[in-house]
Amino acid sequence: MENKNILISGAGIAGTTLAFWLNKFGFNPTIIEISPNLREGGYAIDFMGAGYDVAEKMGIIPLLEKADINVSKVRFVDTNNNEKGSMNYAKIKKLMNNRAFTLLRSDLAKVIYENLNKEVEIIFGNEIEKIEQTKENIIVTFRSGKSRSFDLLVGADGLHSVVRNLTFGSEEQFEKYYGYYTSSFTLENYSPKNRAFLMCNVPGKQAAVYAYSEKKTATFFVFASPDKLKYNHHDVNEQKQILKDEFMNMGWKCPEILSRIDSSPDFYFDSISQIKMDIWSKGRVTLVGDACDCPSLLSGKGSTLAMTGAYILAGELKQANGNYEIAFKNYENMFKPFISKKQKSAQAFAKSFIPKSNFGIWVRNQALKLMSLSFISKLYLHQFMDKELTMKEY
Repeated sequence: MENKNILISGAGIAGTTLAFWLNKFGFNPTIIEISPNLREGGYAIDFMGAGYDVAEKMGIIPLLEKADINVSKVRFVDTNNNEKGSMNYAKIKKLMNNRAFTLLRSDLAKVIYENLNKEVEIIFGNEIEKIEQTKENIIVTFRSGKSRSFDLLVGADGLHSVVRNLTFGSEEQFEKYYGYYTSSFTLENYSPKNRAFLMCNVPGKQAAVYAYSEKKTATFFVFASPDKLKYNHHDVNEQKQILKDEFMNMGWKCPEILSRIDSSPDFYFDSISQIKMDIWSKGRVTLVGDACDCPSLLSGKGSTLAMTGAYILAGELKQANGNYEIAFKNYENMFKPFISKKQKSAQAFAKSFIPKSNFGIWVRNQALKLMSLSFISKLYLHQFMDKELTMKEY
């Protein structure tokens, strides 16, 4: 086996999944993560399709079942909290043979992380500042000033990937902004009084709350912005103020929710964008997950596709006995066309993602009522099944 020592930048879903499989296949992965510990929070995701298949291969389905927040129903309400449309999640799961969960992104990452082999080295609170490639290896210099040599480097560090920036160039070359920003955070000791996912729209804005335990409730916000906003990505207080400015006067539950924002331990804020690249690899460096193929939350598939890509990358390295030139090429040939279709599907959805008029909200609510019909539900769920992707058994 060649090139066994592999550095992974990012301890998110893609990075930890990749480390799991690389370790299982006989490699020696190391993870470096800029955060001082495993990240908390993040919005809820629908977990199904190819990602579910990968999780099944990992043996973590029973743990994910325990982490399922068991959303009973998605209720679309007006600012007076009157229901205008709904979606029965229990029925949808049944149509998928119960091969589906609703999970917090952080809970999914935690389950994967806690199932890593204890031999896997994880470096928290540090990041890559310099990458030097030679014919024999990669020399990486960390922010701490220390340098180390590895055989390969994988950027699994998300939309704002440092590895991509250092290896391929600035983010602006690859980012496609889709006109929305999203935010999420957790509230302690606040409950909407049932397990329904409550979602309220006004033109161009959407706010949601959903309880995932007796004392914890997650929030989710999306708003339209024709132009990209200028703000400091590391200034959480500035981002919180942007969210307050957008939603404080919306009504519904927003004033109460936003009044608690400063006590939240896990605030998240970012643009809704895709990363589109012609190639994912350069020499001994490759990318996985949102760092190279971000489909955005418009697809509803980001986390599951990150797991799928990580599984394929690790599997191709195993099959090529560590020959990265062969493995990286096969990884892209197998996964890139599939990702391109998912990205295009998300692009088509972008214009109607958040209705920008009261009429658009009414149309969306009427469409939801049709979801009670089984054949309509099956048509809707078809996009999540990933039947066009055949994964190898490595």
